[in-house]
Amino acid sequence: MVSTCRLVFVLCVDLERDACTCQCCLSSFARYNVSTPNAAKPYTRVIHVMWTTSEVPEQWQRSARTWLRLNEKFVYCHWNHSELEAFVADEYPWLLSTYLAYPYVIQRCDVARYLLLYRYGGTYVDLDVICLAPLSVIFAHAPADAGVLVAPTEPFGVATEFIAVRRARDPAIRSVVSGLRRAADSHWYPPLPYTAVMFRTGPVYFTRRLNCDGAEGGVYVIPSETYYRSYVRHVPGSSWHEWDGKIIYKLFLLVRPLHRYYLQLAVFVTALLLFICIVRCRRNVAALRHRCIRCFTGKQARSRVTSHSLL
Repeated sequence: MVSTCRLVFVLCVDLERDACTCQCCLSSFARYNVSTPNAAKPYTRVIHVMWTTSEVPEQWQRSARTWLRLNEKFVYCHWNHSELEAFVADEYPWLLSTYLAYPYVIQRCDVARYLLLYRYGGTYVDLDVICLAPLSVIFAHAPADAGVLVAPTEPFGVATEFIAVRRARDPAIRSVVSGLRRAADSHWYPPLPYTAVMFRTGPVYFTRRLNCDGAEGGVYVIPSETYYRSYVRHVPGSSWHEWDGKIIYKLFLLVRPLHRYYLQLAVFVTALLLFICIVRCRRNVAALRHRCIRCFTGKQARSRVTSHSLL
């Protein structure tokens, strides 16, 4: 069984005096005391994962091992929920009330991954993601000036299942963190579980914040074919999806084949709307003409009656 209890599954190695050290004897939030990497290093050699407990579920043990096997020089940090709450309380006390007020666990997980990456740097991955290529290769194929590496998702935007940040305190991740409280207090989003997650903390929020303040200049979106064919593969997961998310996903699968016919569909819809407008206008004109004729005929009849009465 894959276990991440303190000294068993967590790799605590000194990587050229620039790696992370694991202080297991301290309080839980200090379990991973990640030092700031040397400026000469191209990226932070830390992998962050999280789960409810410190035990990896059986269905994701194989995928978890792939990140260890292909990234031997990286420190693998498995965070459980109690440790994440203590980490937020210690490092971001101004955000703790918002963090605890989220109605869904996945929202707290979304926020925690942003905070970890901003504080320590490194790479966050979901447990259901299988590693096919070493992170050193992924970083090497990205532009050197890209501080954040992300993966595309459907139908638009970027995913939160894989986020690689070269160094701590990245300005793009700072933009993500700075908007969390405002998004949590916003009343503009539909009160559905899926939309609450997607727009307040999830991929839609993450994509929007990366595009704010010109942060996209330091963000590299890995090409879809490269990411999903050469870098990672998925184990069926989506454990956070509620009923509305499943319905939306089914609808998306039904609509997705139409993407090749967007132009034809747009022309057809436009023509249909024009036809409906013309028909309604013709009906309105006909009704107005009929009303005018009746009005004119009535006036003529009344004038005849008046003239006869005068005679």
